[in-house]
Amino acid sequence: MSEPALRQLDKGLPRISMYLPEKVVAAVTPKPVPVQKPVHPARELRLLLADARADREAAARLLAEARVEAQTIIDQARARAGAANDDAPLPCVADIQRKVAERHGFSVATLLGAGRSEALVVARYEAIALAHAARPDLSSAALGRLFRRDHTIILRALKKTGAR
Repeated sequence: MSEPALRQLDKGLPRISMYLPEKVVAAVTPKPVPVQKPVHPARELRLLLADARADREAAARLLAEARVEAQTIIDQARARAGAANDDAPLPCVADIQRKVAERHGFSVATLLGAGRSEALVVARYEAIALAHAARPDLSSAALGRLFRRDHTIILRALKKTGAR
C-alpha cells in the first residue's frame, strides 16, 4: 500500500513514538459540535421572516443607490460628449445619398455606379463624408457596402474631404 493510503488507515489511532515506545502521543480527537437549543418553530419562522425583510429592504436601498449613480454617470457622459439630444433618430444614409445626388445633378444610381468623372467623384466623396459624420455607428466597411465600394475607398474619401 502507498504511504497516503496507510495514513488514511491510521487516522484516529493513537501515535506511538519510535524513540520512546512507552510514551503514547495522544490521538487527535475531533472537536465536539455545539448542540443548538431547540427553537420553537413559530419563533424560528418569525426570525427568518424578519431576516428576509431586512435583506429585501437592504437590497432595495442598494438598487435605488445604484440607479441614481448610473443616471449620474450617464448624465456626465452625455455632458462630456456634448450631446443635447441623444434620442433623436439617426439619419438614413439613403436620404444623404439622394440629397447629395440632387444637389450635384446626378441620380443616386449614378452616384453609386462605376463612373469616375471628377464631378461625380467629388459628389460621391461628399456623400461619404456626410454619411460618416451623420452616422458614427457605421464602420468604413458598412459605409462601403452602402456606397457599393471597398472600405479603402471610404477611407480615401474621408481623408480627401478632411473628415478623418
